[in-house]
Amino acid sequence: MKMRLSAKGKLADEYRAGEGGFDGLLLEALGIDSTAAVAFVSASQPGYLAFEAWVKENAKPGSLTPEAIDQFNERILSFPKPEPGRSEMLEILGLPQSDKEWLGTDLNDLDDWHGFHLALLDEE
Repeated sequence: MKMRLSAKGKLADEYRAGEGGFDGLLLEALGIDSTAAVAFVSASQPGYLAFEAWVKENAKPGSLTPEAIDQFNERILSFPKPEPGRSEMLEILGLPQSDKEWLGTDLNDLDDWHGFHLALLDEE
């Protein structure tokens, strides 16, 4: 979705698509060059299932086994949000700075929902 938005110039400035972050980690684990993925999405604007089919065709052997998928999911779902991004995101979201270990996926989701909320309010 972010790659499609980026290709159309509609991705918010603070987001990145295809390189770095969780996108980059996933493409790396699949053995897919991020430039190739971005180029495919930009040229084709595929839906979810079409992009999934492209990924299956281009992923390195062994990267889509149930074991490889479980291992990658565990890596992502247990990754703590590093500083300084953690503190910055907590401030933006109005959450207290504390010793709580925030996972990257949790803070990223909250940040996305916060951004969607602001965008909807901006349109009213």
